[in-house]
Amino acid sequence: MRITVLSLLASLSLLAPLSAQDTKGTADALSRVIRQQHFDGERYGDLRTTCRVLDALARSPRRYNEMDGPWLRKAAEWVSTQPIATADDAAWKALALAGSITGRLGQARNAALRQVSGGAGGDEYLALLALATLDAEAAGERGLGRFPGSSDPAAQGHRSGLAVLRATDPVNVVAPDLQPAKAWLAWARAARLRGLDIAVRPELPTVDPDASLDRLVDDLNLVIALHGLPTQGAETDDDEAPPPPERMLAGRGLDETLEAAWGYLSDSQQDGTWGMGRLEWKGPQSGITAMNLSASIWLADRLGRERPEWIDDGLDYLVSLAHDDGSIHEGGLAVYTTSVAIEALIDGGRETDAEVIERARRFVLAAQSDEGEGYDPLDDPHYGGIGYGGDERPDLSNTQMALEAAALAGTPPGDPLFTKAMGFLVKHQNLAEEQVFRWKRPQGGTIISGTDGGATYMPGNSPAGEDDLGNDLYRARSYGTMTFALTKSYLLCGLSADDRRVAAALRWLADHYTLDVNPGYADPSQAAQGLYYYYQAMARTLARLGDDDFVDADGRPIPWRADLARRLADEQRTDGSWFNERASRWWESSPTLCTGYALLALKASAEQSPRQD
Repeated sequence: MRITVLSLLASLSLLAPLSAQDTKGTADALSRVIRQQHFDGERYGDLRTTCRVLDALARSPRRYNEMDGPWLRKAAEWVSTQPIATADDAAWKALALAGSITGRLGQARNAALRQVSGGAGGDEYLALLALATLDAEAAGERGLGRFPGSSDPAAQGHRSGLAVLRATDPVNVVAPDLQPAKAWLAWARAARLRGLDIAVRPELPTVDPDASLDRLVDDLNLVIALHGLPTQGAETDDDEAPPPPERMLAGRGLDETLEAAWGYLSDSQQDGTWGMGRLEWKGPQSGITAMNLSASIWLADRLGRERPEWIDDGLDYLVSLAHDDGSIHEGGLAVYTTSVAIEALIDGGRETDAEVIERARRFVLAAQSDEGEGYDPLDDPHYGGIGYGGDERPDLSNTQMALEAAALAGTPPGDPLFTKAMGFLVKHQNLAEEQVFRWKRPQGGTIISGTDGGATYMPGNSPAGEDDLGNDLYRARSYGTMTFALTKSYLLCGLSADDRRVAAALRWLADHYTLDVNPGYADPSQAAQGLYYYYQAMARTLARLGDDDFVDADGRPIPWRADLARRLADEQRTDGSWFNERASRWWESSPTLCTGYALLALKASAEQSPRQD
C-alpha cells in the first residue's frame, strides 16, 4: 500500500481566510483554550479524545505538528505508544498522527493505517476517512464497501460523511441539516476532502472558555470546515472602497510631509482611536491605535503643537483594554498589540499609566515559551520565542516586537527574557558556519541552514520561499524584514555590531539594501509584501547603530536616513496617508496601518543613534 502524507497536505492547503469572518483568529482562540485548559502535560484525556484533539490541531489553519511545542509533541508521542484495541482505535490513531513529520511518529501512523486498510469492523466512516486523508488511492481502490457499518449510536452521525466518501459523484449527496452538529461536521469534512463547495453554512462559533473539550473540538472542526470558503453574499472592501488618493508632488521636504501626516491622523481619528481601512468606521483597532498614538505624540512634539485632548482619549482607550493577565488588546494578536500599547503609553508619559505598563511588561515576559509551558531547549525549536499570544507557534516578528517593548518598559539587560531569546534567535539565521540546524520539512525532506547571514520568519520557514538544494534538502530564504528584526533583537539581547552574528546579518542587509522591495523573495512578484513593515524594521534597527556600522562593500556609509525620508515623502498620498498599493498582504492596503509604520520609521530615522563614539 502506498502511504503518503502529501495527499494530507494537499487536502489541508486551505485558501485565504474568510474576509467577513475571522476563521484563523477563531481557530487560534479555540486551539489556545484547548491547549491551556485541557492538556495535562502528556495528553488530552483518553486515547480517543487525545486523538480527536491532535487530528483537529493538525487540520487547523496553522496545521500544527510536533515541532510546534510540547502541547502537541508529547501528546503525539503518547498516542504513538498506545496499543490498538479496536478498528476504530486504529483509524483514530492514524488520523491523530496524520500531520506528523518526524520518523518515529510517522512510523506509528503508517502502522495504524495498515491496520485500517487490512482490517474489518468498526465505523466505516472513520476507516474511509483515514484512508481518504492519508492514502486516497487505497480509499478509492480498496476501501469502498470493505467495512461493515457500526451499530454504535455515536457513529450514526457519520452516515452523510460516509455517503460522500463512497459516492462516485459526491456532488449529488444531499447535505444534512445543520443540526445535529456532528452529522453536518462529518459531511462537511468529507465534502472538503472531495473538493465540494459548502453552500449552506452555520455561523462561526463563539469561543467559550468554559465549554467542554468535546464541544471545543467540535467548534474547531466547524471553523476548519469554513476556513477558506468565500464569504456568502458579501462584497469585499475593495468593491466598496473609493479610489485611493493620488501621490503628493515629489520633492517635498520632511516638515511638509509631517504636516500633511498630522492632518491625516487628526482627520481620521475618532476619540483618539483608529480603525483598519479606508471605508466607513467599523470600530477601533487597538494595535493600529497604539501605533498612531505614538506617531501623533511624536508629531505634536516635532511640529511644536499642543497635544490635543484626543491623544489622552486614545491612551484611555488602551488602558480600558487591559486584561487581568496584563495584556492589552480587544481580542487576538495579544503580543503584537500589547507591545505597541506599551510603547504608546510610555510615549504618553502619564504617571497614572505606570501600573498598566508594568503589568503589560510582565505579560510579555510570561508569553515567552520556556520551561513554564514544558518547552525543552533541545527538543523544541521554538524554545525562547514568543508567539501571538503565548505558546502559539513563536516567530521572529512577534519576538522582536516583544523584546523591544520589554526593553522600553525597563526590563534590565541580562534578564532571562533576553538570554532565553538568544537560543531562539540564532535558529533563524542562515549562518551555518556558526551552527548548522536541520528541520524536518512538512512537505517532505529536510530544511538546512544557509550561509548568507540573513534571517527567516521561523526556524526553517520563510514567506520569501525556499531553495531546492537537491537530495531532498532545502534552504529557507533570508529576507529583509526578518533580517532587520534579527539584527535589532541581537542588539536588544546585548550583542554589538562587532559580534560575528550581527556582522553577518549587516553584511546581508548591506548587500541587499533597497527601498524598492522587501528583498530576498524567490518570486519577484511577491517582493512588495510587507513593504511598510520593512521600512519600520529598517529604521528601528539601523537607528540603534552608529552610521559607520552600516556600510557598503567598499566601506562607505549607506545614507539610509536620507533615502528613507525621500522615499516616504514621495510615496505620501494627497490626504497625508500612506498605503501599500502593490501588495495587500498583512493588511498593508490599510492606510491607517501603513501611516503608522511610515511615521514610526521616520521618527526612528530622525533620532540620534544611542551609540556614543
